[in-house]
Amino acid sequence: MDREETIIRDLLEHIDRGEEVNQRKLASDLGIALGMTNTYVKRCVRKGLIKVSEVPARRYRYYLTPKGFAEKSRLTAEYFSESLRFFRRARQSFDRLMDELEAAEIRRIAICGAEDLAEIAVLCSLNRPITVAGVVRTDKGTGRICGVEAVDGDAVADVERWVIAVSHGAADAYAEACAAVGEDRVVVPDILHGFIARGRG
Repeated sequence: MDREETIIRDLLEHIDRGEEVNQRKLASDLGIALGMTNTYVKRCVRKGLIKVSEVPARRYRYYLTPKGFAEKSRLTAEYFSESLRFFRRARQSFDRLMDELEAAEIRRIAICGAEDLAEIAVLCSLNRPITVAGVVRTDKGTGRICGVEAVDGDAVADVERWVIAVSHGAADAYAEACAAVGEDRVVVPDILHGFIARGRG
């Protein structure tokens, strides 16, 4: 989905929750500027996706129209369909990378990132002679990803390769990993090459 469709889907989703929201809260929740939020609200009103009614104290209440419900459902279905395609491609991409690491006799790796892609990377390492020493979390949190401990980068200094497994902020994660262990020890599945290139641009 393009950014505009994503914003509209998120906007419709927020309004559908039935909470009393104002444009300032919508802007904060959507992560966009207040003026941009106003533009999208007006666009959705023009398209007949939402209705606005004035309530006391010069406040407004937003409602989804039947057309708005249909559009939200369509955009949500499209989002899940695209997500499924992306994760299928990610699985294939990480499988290829693990094949390359196995062929190079790399036996001990760290996964860099703690989102869904890290889970895919860990799963692709199973049934191979590759040990995932830890998942390096960018937020320094704790916990486990598919049974693998989430750790600070210092805890996996002895691994042979760091595998980048984060799409949001991939360029930053790659740069930080290279700075920590050297570019020659950081590997990236082909599905993330574009994310890193865009982040650098």
